[in-house]
Amino acid sequence: MTKLKIIILSLFTFAAVGVVLFVAISKKPPQYYIRRDVAFGTNVQIAYATKKGNAKTVVDAMFDELKKLDDIFNAYRPTSELYKLNHSNGEWVKVSPRLLNVLKYSMKFAQLTDGDFDPTLGKVVVLWGFNTDDPNKWRLPSPQEISNALEHSGYKNVEIKDDEVRLLNDVWIDLGAIAKGYAVDVLLKMAKLNDPNSTGYVDIGGDIGIIGPKYGNQPWKIGVRDPRGNMNDSIAYVYLYKGTIATSGDYERFIIRNGKRYYHIFNPKTGYSPDNFEAITTISSSGIFSDAFGTAAMVGGLSKTEKWANELGAAYLIVNEKGKIIKNDLWKDYEEP
Repeated sequence: MTKLKIIILSLFTFAAVGVVLFVAISKKPPQYYIRRDVAFGTNVQIAYATKKGNAKTVVDAMFDELKKLDDIFNAYRPTSELYKLNHSNGEWVKVSPRLLNVLKYSMKFAQLTDGDFDPTLGKVVVLWGFNTDDPNKWRLPSPQEISNALEHSGYKNVEIKDDEVRLLNDVWIDLGAIAKGYAVDVLLKMAKLNDPNSTGYVDIGGDIGIIGPKYGNQPWKIGVRDPRGNMNDSIAYVYLYKGTIATSGDYERFIIRNGKRYYHIFNPKTGYSPDNFEAITTISSSGIFSDAFGTAAMVGGLSKTEKWANELGAAYLIVNEKGKIIKNDLWKDYEEP
């Protein structure tokens, strides 16, 4: 009888161990489908995992969506919706829901920042040549040229009525400071609609959105680029389970003339690039917000950035004009896994 009990106990123990082993095996980390490509004029990388088994299909659909968005927001492509709006000669134009939503958000953010964020600097951007990827076309305009271009800018020249938009004073809209962030939000929504428990990330030229924690329970480690280093040099790291992160800086498109750096972000009041920061990285729950906040901060400077961040709940790390790192308390919440 004793031997029988021992045998039964042994069988039970083996079965229990077998269950544990099976559970452990069945909970192996998800396999990520990763695709790299070019969209929005920049490098894009998407990593996606879902138990539904359709990761490749969803990621391919995301890249198709990026092409559609680029056809809306590319201000300098003659076939795009925004290009046609910019050349509508002051007439009322019915626009698509997506362009309308981004324009409304842009106007709201411009008002919130008292014009430090201004999406109507298209003619200033073209004047400097920063609307192209060709460094040979980047130039330092004359003060008179800049003054003339500024006469055709100002977010108050944009009128919105229902689903129609009118541009006054021959302004051109450039949504380069906000479109990538919006695209991140769109792709995150696509991923979650397919599978609320899916994980991965979207990276559109450094604007990053977290679909879900790495392997379902770990943070993604993200490096903050050194604005005076090489592309892979980081000055800090953060650990994100969710949310978005974006960087605005003076090191992507720039020229140096007489020892001074001029780059693709402009103070709407002067038509020149500001000298406040080398870069700012923003973390928030929204890609479009993180993108716009960084541009406004580069123009507004430290005191305004602190004020906006406190009011709106943004985490930031600044590299100021002297290379000093400044970060707020919200940022510190992301420094440990």
